[in-house]
Amino acid sequence: MRLNEFTPVKNTLNEADARIQHVEDIVFWEGSAGAARALEAIRNLEKGGHNDVTIKWDGSPAIIFGRNDVGEFILTDKSGFTAKGYDGKSKNANDLEKMLLNRRKGQDIAPAFRNFASNMGDIFDEYEKATPKDFEGYFKGDLLYYNTPPIVNGNYMFTPNIVTYEINAQSEIGERVKRSKTAVVVHRVVNDQGMERPVGVDMNNFFLGDDVLVFPPTTVQDAPNINNSEVGLLKQLISKWASNLDTLLDKSYLSQNKMTDFANILYAYTNSKVDSGLSSLGKDFFNWLSTSSVSAVKQQRMFNHIQEQQAGWLALWKIVNSLMQLKNNVIQQFDDYDTDIKANIGASKGGEGYVLTHPDGDIKFVNRAGFSAANRANQRD
Repeated sequence: MRLNEFTPVKNTLNEADARIQHVEDIVFWEGSAGAARALEAIRNLEKGGHNDVTIKWDGSPAIIFGRNDVGEFILTDKSGFTAKGYDGKSKNANDLEKMLLNRRKGQDIAPAFRNFASNMGDIFDEYEKATPKDFEGYFKGDLLYYNTPPIVNGNYMFTPNIVTYEINAQSEIGERVKRSKTAVVVHRVVNDQGMERPVGVDMNNFFLGDDVLVFPPTTVQDAPNINNSEVGLLKQLISKWASNLDTLLDKSYLSQNKMTDFANILYAYTNSKVDSGLSSLGKDFFNWLSTSSVSAVKQQRMFNHIQEQQAGWLALWKIVNSLMQLKNNVIQQFDDYDTDIKANIGASKGGEGYVLTHPDGDIKFVNRAGFSAANRANQRD
């Protein structure tokens, strides 16, 4: 079976396309149509759309594994898979551990990193045995645990990154955890050039044996209550300012005026605001822009464009903030439900968030002032 044939081209994803967008960020790329799509997706959650919402697992590290065109099994991390100065596509456990340790050559290697390299080597054989021999291609995913997690108060407990998960040991997924030695959540299929596309196979029946648990999509069990009054007000806002918003974000104009990355810059700015709890979102954009890597010439172009399109600019951030508030309310409800899988970050209830499968592009429900802020702080440490 072959999963790394990346044709037709429309099924391949570059890095930007592969990223699942936050609900509110869709507006940056799709304008008023994106705002309407995001709002409709939220509203539909109350009408059965929650059945398409799955848990977004906070795994670590990111791994890539599979078989090359001659059937050799490879397990590595993202850096190893794309390495240019050395062969990072490790074909056995010893090579994998050595490859990781060699990255710290000439440096003092912390015990935690040695333990990480050793754990990666330890799981190599399990993933090789689980991957069918007639398979050609690679899976990209996030590791959830190296060894069967301990049971604490009747739940399997593990913390792959910053989120701690508790899985009811008596549940169906708990029984699968019991039989496993290691676990991963798979996101994409990758080819030798690093291009990605959706998996397209049933994770429940693809891998061999029980040692490797590839977590299946886990949907939320109950629909949230949506504030129809807030939805109605936002719908009116989108309709009223659609023309102004679309003029601000017009791709043809932005291209002609050498601002094709306008949406990406708005996205980068919004992410930067996570550290301050997203306060005053949109109001301090120019202060942030002046400290960014955007060239002075482009900064001036953007300043002029935004000054000319003040109505659209103000509408943009009103819509983004309103979508974020609706989204965070939905996330809180999902986090509060009594389910077989619970997540928390320290003493705070909730994990990384959720993903809504949508025909026009999957949508990410993540509390940026919660998980995103904690994750960024953890990475800085």
